[in-house]
Amino acid sequence: MSASGGGDDQRESRIPSNMKGLMQFCIEQGSACDNPDGVISEMSAERREWLESALNDMTSNPVNRMKEGLGKLNQPDNEDDENLTDEKISVLEEMMEWCENIDLAIDFHKIGGYEVLKKQFDHSEPEIRWNALELLGILVQNNPYCQDAALKHELLPLVLHMVDNDSNATVRTKALFAISCLCRDVPDAQKVFVDNDGFSVVMRAMQSDVEKLKIKAAFMLSSLCNDKPEFKDIMCDIGMIDQLVGHLQEEHSSFHEHIMSALLTIVRDNPRACTECQRHELNLLSTLNDRVDLLKGKEEFQEEREYATELLRLLQDQDISDVAR
Repeated sequence: MSASGGGDDQRESRIPSNMKGLMQFCIEQGSACDNPDGVISEMSAERREWLESALNDMTSNPVNRMKEGLGKLNQPDNEDDENLTDEKISVLEEMMEWCENIDLAIDFHKIGGYEVLKKQFDHSEPEIRWNALELLGILVQNNPYCQDAALKHELLPLVLHMVDNDSNATVRTKALFAISCLCRDVPDAQKVFVDNDGFSVVMRAMQSDVEKLKIKAAFMLSSLCNDKPEFKDIMCDIGMIDQLVGHLQEEHSSFHEHIMSALLTIVRDNPRACTECQRHELNLLSTLNDRVDLLKGKEEFQEEREYATELLRLLQDQDISDVAR
């Protein structure tokens, strides 16, 4: 009993309480593993250097690391340096990890990060552009300070332009992701979005042949209309209902679930949108009845069927209300 307890005490006394102790502990354990007979030999210089480097990375100052990274991103591209693009991508990926922390995301702005980030949106390499956009989304998501900073640096109009005009599908999709993160529950950002004809940008995104972009656009549409019901009138003004119904009449795909959800969000508690949907030339009631029948018993499309059923009910209730008046 006492022997066992003594062994436990001995092991506990060797548990490191700081980084220096951790390094010494690792050195000893590594040496012991190299020498199963229990004779501890000195660690090789190469192995010691690797371990010290790893521990330094663990204890590095995140703000200093971000400053170093911004310096790397600011370096002019050099055709003779094939590794520079990869290094810049690695910097952006590392900054995404740091900036998941709200305080570090704020520090990123304070050390001049937004001006450097903005420059990456024009980079010739698509992977740098889309990583920069993903970083922007991470920075502003649920972070009022960074949302305000992004608006002051006028990043939203730039990113809207990228959704419309970038030649790379992933860049366009990441741009819409960043916009969604910035605009969700942020009235000031939503105003900038509307002032820059953002809904037309979203409508054009849904006309693309990029499935992910189309789905993100439809999802964002639903989110914005849930946030601010007055946006539903804008949907009617710009012909969004016609476009959504038109998509439903295309060959069925997983995209239709998101279209049906967006349409339902616009119609719910909005008599004007209901009236728009009932126009004979849209033939929406017939489309919805056919869709409910088509998806019957198909579990993978259960949500879409539920959306279609509720939408059908709302439109039929509106019909009854109109007759009663």
